Parts: sequence; C-alpha cells; structure tokens
Amino acid sequence: MLLQVILLLLISMGFEKQNTAIQPFPSPKGDTRAKQPVFNLRWPFVLALVSPFRDGRGGACANNVGFLPVRQFCIDSIKWLGICLSMAIIVLPSCQTQTKQQTPKPCTKISSLPVKYAKGFSVDYYDGFKVITIKDLKDSAKILSQFVLLPANKPVPVGFENAGLISTPVHKTVCVSTSTTGEMSVLNLLDSIAGVTDVELIYNQQLLEKIKANQIADVGKQEVNYEKLVELHPSFVFTSGGFDGGDKLQLKLSSLHIQSVPDLEYKEQDPLGRAEWIKFIAAFYGREALADSLFSKIETRYLSLKALAAKATTQPTVFCNLPFKEIWYMPCGENYIAQLIADAGGNFLWKSSRATNGLNLNLDYEAVYNKAAKADVWINTGFAASLHDIQSADQKNTLFKAFKTGSVYNNNKRNTVAGGFDFWESGPVKPDEVLADLIAIFHPELMKGHQLYYYQKLK
Repeated sequence: MLLQVILLLLISMGFEKQNTAIQPFPSPKGDTRAKQPVFNLRWPFVLALVSPFRDGRGGACANNVGFLPVRQFCIDSIKWLGICLSMAIIVLPSCQTQTKQQTPKPCTKISSLPVKYAKGFSVDYYDGFKVITIKDLKDSAKILSQFVLLPANKPVPVGFENAGLISTPVHKTVCVSTSTTGEMSVLNLLDSIAGVTDVELIYNQQLLEKIKANQIADVGKQEVNYEKLVELHPSFVFTSGGFDGGDKLQLKLSSLHIQSVPDLEYKEQDPLGRAEWIKFIAAFYGREALADSLFSKIETRYLSLKALAAKATTQPTVFCNLPFKEIWYMPCGENYIAQLIADAGGNFLWKSSRATNGLNLNLDYEAVYNKAAKADVWINTGFAASLHDIQSADQKNTLFKAFKTGSVYNNNKRNTVAGGFDFWESGPVKPDEVLADLIAIFHPELMKGHQLYYYQKLK
C-alpha cells in the first residue's frame, strides 16, 4: 500500500518540474512522417517501469528517436524511487512507534499531600489535576469515594473514569454539618458557603450574620430543601456520610446531578487526626499551604500540652455522659473522648473496653454506678446546664461522688438555645483548646490562670 502511494505521488506530483512538453528531434531530411506529438513524461515513466529494456540503450522505446530523452528520465526516476523506498523503510517503523505512543497511558502521580494522623483521606497531585480519595479507616485499601479536580472542559484522566469530577476553581458549596462549617471557618472560607442546614444549631456568629443578611441560604432543617439547594447551583455539597441521611441524601443529590462530598472527620478517633481534616477541605480550594500552617500550630500546642499533662503525679478517675432512655452510652477506650481524657492525664474508667458496635458502650445504670460511684470527675453531661438538671433527671445521680464534691463539668459553655454545641462545631479543629480545658479540670495546678473555653463547672 505504501509503495502504491509513493508511485502515485511520483507520477502525479513528484516530477512536475520535468513534466513539460518535449519536442522530438527533427525528422531526417526527406522524412515524410508527421511531426511527433508532444509527449507527457508520466506515461513513458510508467512504460519504463512495466516494460523491460530490449537493447542496451533504453528498452522498448529506443527504436523511436522521439523517446530518447525519456531514457534518462526513466533512469532518474528509478533512482528517485530507490531513495523513496529507502526512506519508507526508515519512516514506517517510526510511524508504527508513534502510533503505539498515542495509546493512552495511566497518569503518573507527581506527589502527595503529607498527612500524619488522619487515616480517612489522601490527596495526590498529577500533571494538571489532583485526586482526593476518601478511604475506609479500618481498611485504607478500600476506597469509599474519589474525586478528580481539574479545570473545566478538560477530559477525565485515564484511570479515573469512575471518580467524581469537580471543576476548578470551586466557587460555592453547601454544608449540612456544623463540623464542616467549623473547618471552613478556620480556613477563611465562609464566603464560599452558599447554603447550610439546621441554622439553629450553628454557633459561629460570623456565619449567623451572613445567614441573617441572606448571603448564605438556609436549605432546611432535618430534611433538606432540595428545590432551594438546586437554585444555589453549588459546585458540590459537603455531607457527613451518615448523620445527615447518608445514602438517601447522596442518591437524591446524584439524581439532581449534584456532586456530594462526604466530610468524615468525625470518624477519626485521634484528636489530631480529626483536626487534620482541614487539609481535606483545603484541597478543594487550593489552600493546602494555609491548612498545613494552621495544623502545624495546632499539633505543636497539642503535643506540648500533652507533655505537660504527663508530668502530673496523679490521675483522677473519670466517667462521662448521662443515661438516655435508660441506656447509658459510654465511650469505649478507642473513642475520641477517651483519647482526649488520656492525653489530659485522666484515668478513664472504660479505657480498656472495646465496643462491639460503633464506638460507644450501651450500659445500664447499675453497671455504670458500680464502676463510677467513687470516680473523681464527671464530664460531658449532655444538655444539663446545672447540678439541679442532673438531679431532676434522676435522683440516683446525686449518689455519685463527683456530684457530691461538685466535680461535674459539661462541654456546653458555648452553645445555642436550640442545643448546638460549639464543642462539636469548632472543637474538632481546635483539639488543643479542648485538651487545655481538660488538663485544667484534671490538674488545675498545671494550668493556673487558664479560662475554660468549651467547658464549664456545673453549679
């Protein structure tokens, strides 16, 4: 096929400079033959290729003196054909190689975002785009969700066809969890929030002012107002992957062609791991450097406070919560709260217990009283704002030593009328503040002058 193409090119184009009319030699004197016609050199060339030379001077056309100039042309043409064939031998493998190179290849990762404590996400960087992956905390090889962030109208990179596609830059998002708004706040991203849910649970005053000024929309309480959400045209919606309806919400957003991004910071049980999810949020906005700087300060202070608490010579015994509908939900030893108590130098009475379902133990009242009746400190007493509230809930609560000595502290110093706790809103990204409070409660001699930020002593 290639030879045929070369031949056609030579015949029709390659020798246009020579393809001019040639006048035949003058006829011998007395020759009465008609003047030879003007010859187009394309045809003698073809004849020369297909007809063998019959004599030593030029072949089939040698007997016709009108064809004498053609002989040299045929010879030159054959030389050119040889050159073309040689070039074809060189070029053909090159073309084949080029065809192979055009086959799409998997993209090569250039670098990754450093993540020290969090187990549930990763951020990888490629040429011209980034990939944010949400992983199962118990099995890091199991991918729960994956998102490719790249400029609009760019094709989906090879190997990421099943990932969610998010065009950059990201403009507006909707948050359905107050912990996400807490992360957005420390990253100075409140202006990028288009809508929120459960406004009455939000503590952040700056965010509430924006809602009041109609700069941020209220898109529902308990149930999302999807009509209003669609009108906001968000780049995506930050969900919590469980407490906000989980799969139901995700399926509904998918049907509306709106990307849902689970913010699973609450599943991290290491306080620093939970705070490190600000890097996850920052990656969607290209603010990784800011997040890294903020987290570095949080980490430094947290570890410094932890080292201070380790100097304490005693460890007060601690228990948590209040019963709800006759069940006392107590954190297990792997729980986030249990880790904070340990880092603050407290002796959590259920530190060695492991939950069979989730991260809380379902205990009855008697089991808790038998173990915590003589505990030194009682913390996180739910919605109780005073000792009277605890007594009103159940008269038996007054039998605990911690109640009698007034060593009851709740994390509701910063809360809303409707029951929104800033402890769960901004606390996850300020574990150093939480730890400082707990050290001051357990070891006041180590934190002289400290003003409780999230906690208050109940009276």
